[in-house]
Amino acid sequence: MKYFLKIAAVIIVITYALKLINAQSDLLVFGGLAIICSAIYLLATDVKHFFTSSKSEI
Repeated sequence: MKYFLKIAAVIIVITYALKLINAQSDLLVFGGLAIICSAIYLLATDVKHFFTSSKSEI
């Protein structure tokens, strides 16, 4: 259950960061890109842990 909540949180963070990318300031655009990259990294690690834990339960 906690993996699904983390995935939902990542989706919310990415949608907020996309608003930053549409901003006029270069700093906000790069900040939005950094947020998206870190959120994708965290999502990938959580998916890996999810599959590892599901394999160990089987």
